[in-house]
Amino acid sequence: MKYNKSFFQFCSKVTPMLGLLFFRTAVQLTAQVVPFNYEGNYHDYVIPQTTDQYIALTAIGGDGGSIRFKNVFEDITVSGGRGAFLKSYFKIGTASNNLKPGSTLRFMVGGSGESRQTAGSTGAGGGGGTGIAYKEVGTQQWTLLMVAGGGGGAIYDLIIGRISGGASPAYSQGEEGDGNGGISDPNQGGGAGAFGDDEQHTAGSSAIKYGQHAKAGWSGGPGAGEPTGGDCVNTGPQGGWGFGAGGDGNYASGFAGGGGGYTGGDVNDGDYPVTGGTCYLNTSMENIFVLTFGQGTTTSPQSGYASLELVDVSPIKSIRFAYNSLMCIQTDGTSNGINIETHNWLGNNAQKWFLNTEDRTIRSKSNTAKCLDLTNGHTSNGTNIQLWDCGVGNANQKWVYNGLYKTIHSGVYSDKCFDASNGTDNPSTGVNIQLWDCQYSNDNQKWNIDGATTVSNVSNMKHIVPVLATGVAVHSHTGAESGSNIQLWTKDDTNTAEQWYFDGLAIKMRSNQNLCIDLINSNTDNGNNIQLYNCNGTNAQRWMYDGMTQTIRSVVNPDKCIQIEYNTDGAYGKRSNVDIYDCNGSAAQQFLIQE
Repeated sequence: MKYNKSFFQFCSKVTPMLGLLFFRTAVQLTAQVVPFNYEGNYHDYVIPQTTDQYIALTAIGGDGGSIRFKNVFEDITVSGGRGAFLKSYFKIGTASNNLKPGSTLRFMVGGSGESRQTAGSTGAGGGGGTGIAYKEVGTQQWTLLMVAGGGGGAIYDLIIGRISGGASPAYSQGEEGDGNGGISDPNQGGGAGAFGDDEQHTAGSSAIKYGQHAKAGWSGGPGAGEPTGGDCVNTGPQGGWGFGAGGDGNYASGFAGGGGGYTGGDVNDGDYPVTGGTCYLNTSMENIFVLTFGQGTTTSPQSGYASLELVDVSPIKSIRFAYNSLMCIQTDGTSNGINIETHNWLGNNAQKWFLNTEDRTIRSKSNTAKCLDLTNGHTSNGTNIQLWDCGVGNANQKWVYNGLYKTIHSGVYSDKCFDASNGTDNPSTGVNIQLWDCQYSNDNQKWNIDGATTVSNVSNMKHIVPVLATGVAVHSHTGAESGSNIQLWTKDDTNTAEQWYFDGLAIKMRSNQNLCIDLINSNTDNGNNIQLYNCNGTNAQRWMYDGMTQTIRSVVNPDKCIQIEYNTDGAYGKRSNVDIYDCNGSAAQQFLIQE
């Protein structure tokens, strides 16, 4: 099956991993990471026989519809709520609470709610929830594993004014929405329509609850029949298909649909404001880590997303001195502002971290809603690194682990790194972690992270090799010439056009170190080309090799990565072009740095 570039495009909610087509019938694939995009139906996946210990499942609910219209009297933009993000690592094995090879996972990805572009009182549809269910091999019984609620639709009322749709909140086990889609039983979810009480109703079957024409998504009710996903069909702005579906809006009355989800969208007993559906996680199954957060609002609603990844090591990491593996960083609590310090390795939760490659945060195992944070976003030497509430898109909490130098770079300023104050002179407990100018030979700034890709000696590294095609290497098309195109060519240890020298964050031609790999015009638009150019020290020529994802990130925007494209033969190989693209974790963006 060939890949299509469109499938690698970045989703505004989360980074898709690998572009593949999926069908409603069960599929069994050998790829480590599998994405599921919204298509208005469910997709099944058979867990393969594997030596991997864990399966990471990600679910993002569909966004609620927005409202946008303009005339001579009004210019209106009202945001819909974004779907929630929920990720969990489940154990693969034979125990009763493990996910067993040969069993089926079912993905029901929520769609976005319908937006409105009509003047006057109007309401948009709620987003559908994204659900993942499990059927153990040899049985016909389905078990719900997790649901990320959809966002609520936006409202514009001529009297009240603009009301943004509610974002689905972060994980809240067992909480049911106040709308009709979960009013009596959190097992019977579905979108809640924000209509008056006289218009709220349930279906004829007590097993399936409705908001306003929004199905929960079980063919026979929760625990009976199959989880299939549901739709929302009415005359108003449509709620998104999902598990459960988002509620309908009502453009004539100025009411919006609540977000779908296992517990239904909350509509405050039929009044304003509409909020998103809550999330659900099955805690009877063995999982070792849960990551969840709400994502705010948006004027450009998107459908949800889901993915799975087979993982051979625990996602929970320690961050230890590279020169002294018995010393690590830890937090002494989970309060905002608490310091990060060194300590003897004990293996407790205070010393364990989750490096979330999707938003580049480093989260505490003690409380995954807390992140390593650069105090006030300051970048002066000595600025303290602390623990703080994780915030969506907060640059103070974004980091990149550089696998070439074992340094941890700040998302605010890439030339600043994690630093242990006097760490090499005083390798003891209580050494404060701060920000300092990156110094690539300084042991105070070198860290080992479990499972990361690193190199033994940067000065010996020459080749940049794509993981999809290890027989080729990154190459300058016309050799040592400014303006030469960067592409792939047959790997050859004697070819100087594919030998590189890593000088800090610059990647220079080894035979002519006045020429650097360069992002044309510093333009990070998807598909912009990469060339060889006279070294000038600008960020367009500075790159970080992310040891957690094997990607090469641009310093202009570390959420943009070098990517390879198909060549004229429709394959990844000789003559494949190299350009820039949203970082998405796909294999087309993964590279090995080799001698």
